[in-house]
Amino acid sequence: MEFTAENLEHAVLQFYHSDSAVRGHAHQWLTAAQASPEAWCFVWELLHPSKSAEVQFFAATTLHTKLVKSWHQVPPEQYASLKKQLLEAIASYSIGPKIVLNRLCIALSAYVLHTLPVHWPNAVLELLATLQPSNLPNIPPERTAWILLEILTVLPEEFQSSHLAHAQKGLVRNELQKNVPQVISVLQNILATDTSAPNNETAVEVMCQASCCAASWLQLGVPLPECEKLADHLVASVFASTSSPQFHQTGLAESSLDALTNMATHPETHRYPSTCLRLLGKLLPLQQIIQAQQQRDCTEGGNEELVSSIYSLFISFAETHSRLLLDSLLSDDEKTNVMQLIQLILQCSNSPGEYALEENTSQLALGFWYILQDDIIASEPEQFHLCVALLSPVYRSLAEVMLRKSMLPFVESAWTSEEKELLRCYRQDIADTMMYCYSILRDNLLELLHGKLEEALENCSSDPRMWWRSLESCLHAFQAVAECVDIDESRHLPRFLEALHRLPYHQLDTRVVITALEAVGAYAEWINAHPFVLSHIIPLLVTGLGSGDLAPSATMALKDLTRDCQTSMAPFAHHILQASQAALRGGKLKLGECVRLMYTVGRVLAVLPVDSIMHYLNQLLMPYVEELQYLVTLEPSAAAKAGILLRMKMLSMLFATLDIKPRTENETEPDVSEGSDVGTCTTVQQKTPQQSAAPGNNEQVQPVFFVLQRILPVMHAALDKWYADTHVVQALCSALKHALATLLDDCKPLVPEILMLILKSFQLQPHPAALDLARQFLVMYSRDKSQLPLMESLLRELCSVTLMACIGSSDIPGGGVSDHADLLEAFFNLLAQILKKNPQLFVSGEGVDLAALFQCGTMTLSLPEVPAVKAATSFLVNFVSQSRELPQLLTVVQAYGEELVQRLLQCIGGESPRSVLEHLSDILLAMNKKHCDNLSRWLHQAIHQDGFPSPRASQEQKEQFVKMVLKERANKRKLQETVREFSLICRGLVGTDYAAQSSPFF
Repeated sequence: MEFTAENLEHAVLQFYHSDSAVRGHAHQWLTAAQASPEAWCFVWELLHPSKSAEVQFFAATTLHTKLVKSWHQVPPEQYASLKKQLLEAIASYSIGPKIVLNRLCIALSAYVLHTLPVHWPNAVLELLATLQPSNLPNIPPERTAWILLEILTVLPEEFQSSHLAHAQKGLVRNELQKNVPQVISVLQNILATDTSAPNNETAVEVMCQASCCAASWLQLGVPLPECEKLADHLVASVFASTSSPQFHQTGLAESSLDALTNMATHPETHRYPSTCLRLLGKLLPLQQIIQAQQQRDCTEGGNEELVSSIYSLFISFAETHSRLLLDSLLSDDEKTNVMQLIQLILQCSNSPGEYALEENTSQLALGFWYILQDDIIASEPEQFHLCVALLSPVYRSLAEVMLRKSMLPFVESAWTSEEKELLRCYRQDIADTMMYCYSILRDNLLELLHGKLEEALENCSSDPRMWWRSLESCLHAFQAVAECVDIDESRHLPRFLEALHRLPYHQLDTRVVITALEAVGAYAEWINAHPFVLSHIIPLLVTGLGSGDLAPSATMALKDLTRDCQTSMAPFAHHILQASQAALRGGKLKLGECVRLMYTVGRVLAVLPVDSIMHYLNQLLMPYVEELQYLVTLEPSAAAKAGILLRMKMLSMLFATLDIKPRTENETEPDVSEGSDVGTCTTVQQKTPQQSAAPGNNEQVQPVFFVLQRILPVMHAALDKWYADTHVVQALCSALKHALATLLDDCKPLVPEILMLILKSFQLQPHPAALDLARQFLVMYSRDKSQLPLMESLLRELCSVTLMACIGSSDIPGGGVSDHADLLEAFFNLLAQILKKNPQLFVSGEGVDLAALFQCGTMTLSLPEVPAVKAATSFLVNFVSQSRELPQLLTVVQAYGEELVQRLLQCIGGESPRSVLEHLSDILLAMNKKHCDNLSRWLHQAIHQDGFPSPRASQEQKEQFVKMVLKERANKRKLQETVREFSLICRGLVGTDYAAQSSPFF
């Protein structure tokens, strides 16, 4: 359909007054119309006063869009006529509709930015002179002022969002800043209007627009000394707004506060410290409004939004100039104002009411307390001690405020899920603030908290229903500072942990006990250095295992303790293991808690003698092995699957933690997942070392060896029925991976059987988890001569099955490969790891088709799945890097390198997403290092193909790209920039807004 005014008017009306299907089609067509060259003509027809407001708005929007995105279509000789048309349109819409007038003002601003400074060098001054009431007698003076202010307001905003060239943007910024004095003068004159008796509603609106304009220009950047008089007017406007309902309804206070905030926080303000402090003196009287509004809250209801805005201004000033404030504390002249500001922010933190339900202001100040303490800590020693002496009372008061504000509600059931989440985040922020308080107060904070704890305990003994909230907030505060407290602290923490033993748990809200358990876990590292306190807390933890509500926190705290205090747990092992067995049998634990509890079981068992370990394994674990053996005989069902997953994950966690041999490297923490409840336990007879193919008769045998030996036949049976289920295979492979990590060389007697299990799984259904597990074995045993034949056979079979699964059945190159992206990702990660660790494994055996692997990696580069492409890139980079040392690899690169280069160019030219360009660059870099002559020949042959890799790239651009690629053999970043720029050329994105906006992400 032709882009005529009639057709466009009809389409606009369809867009606004039709159903969604018609609206979508109309939107698509109207968007195409906006992008067309005809738009420069039809906009003026559609702006005719006889058209509907919807059509006029579409025309004004289209005009702005064309000026922003298609300015290059306007020849310079038409600039003057376009400016005249814009000004006439604004004049004709001066009375409204305001939405159209606003869009026209924005369009004129875009015009100004494009014509500064060459074609319209005095644009701002001319607009100031033209838009005067004397020059526009047919327009009311207030409306003329409003139009001028609207244009001035959107001008800096358009500049901030524009995508002008870097050099042009600098010139435009200079031109705008030259006009700052004149603009500020206009704004001051308007804001100086007598606010006590405004002439009419329009005059009030003009004042509000003036404050908005001030905010816009101040964000652009105005030297602070030039703003002092303007600041006085803006503060006066805020006071006027609170005293006059007419001003209040226009939002004058909010816009004036925004302007003051921009004035006080602009990055350039640090150059004017004296002016900043004078500005603070001008702002502090605004606290009178806060006091008045809070008094009104008690009677007729205050304006919380206004109070929050004023607090935000003070906080923004303080955060921006925190270092200046600290320096000024040492000056008698400024100390009073600075302390008044800090007290105001403390007052904000102490806003009355319950957060999220009754107030939302107190959270505004939390960031300031971090910035302030950070600057205090960074001070020179002399200043540090002076600031701590001055501000310690403030931080002590802050800690007391945080204790009150962090209290949980009496009844949480009435809260919405959103309110509960807000409170959770708020309490986490309070916990962080408690750490900041500790940085300043140190032992004094612990003394304060302990005093509050003893007071809360005393109150709870008389009325636990009323005082449990105070007790919980004290425990929460102790938990918050756990990571900050010195490991050798011995005065307050022993008393705190001893006090936990005295809590009246059975009379308290469950949330108190949960917080107590979490606090114990937080001090696990400290407890490791002071194990004598374990006797106070172990009873609490094991008691928590018996409650469904407390079990999550109890199992987490036990996990933390057994991780950090393993060597000190032996005296409590029997108690913990008996409680764990009872909890597992009780059936109240969820899957995640069962698995997490097995972490504790494994760590505690590891400190016992082997005989005791085997005894407890019979009681705790072997029943699950029998249950698993039974479950795998059942027909597949959701219940059977849940049972298998639970027991497999519990085994996996035990394998990861039951290690009786000391390690030199840090242990990797296993994941804990969710699942179903645990069933009832039974017992079975253990195998003795003499009955097992255990390693070395004289060596101490890892108990995990016997468990793994017992479970392998069950795993084989599980695979027979569940090989196609991703979750079961992942759980099985995870268990084997953790067992291998614990056993290391002790696993050798079982390696053939485990490898048989891996291959069986992979042949039945290729799965990434099996490849991840195989990678562990290949990396660990590929240099062991006794295991080498097994490793070669494993690698050969994995390559064969993977290639057949991914590309063997595809007649079209790349066809269907994307369906196996996750498998290819794991496969090439495996191959890349082997090439890094032991490239000889690739060539030591027979049957590995290196050419097919190389071609598969090349094909994978074209996939849309970024992780698969990244893995294939890693493989190819390592393959190329090793090819000069291994003739077999060299032959493949020489035979198929040209194909790889062709595919790389296709991907760079637009076939692949831009997010993979960084990885593709790595291949070019590796090729240039190892095969520079071949790469040069292949690149030059490729770019001489017409339209390759994209018809948008000229021959000159392609040759320049090849030249830049061949030049870089070391600088990875420069090569990435070269590839990224050439890719934009090939995709037709050079110079577009999309490229400018998205390039930082690629």
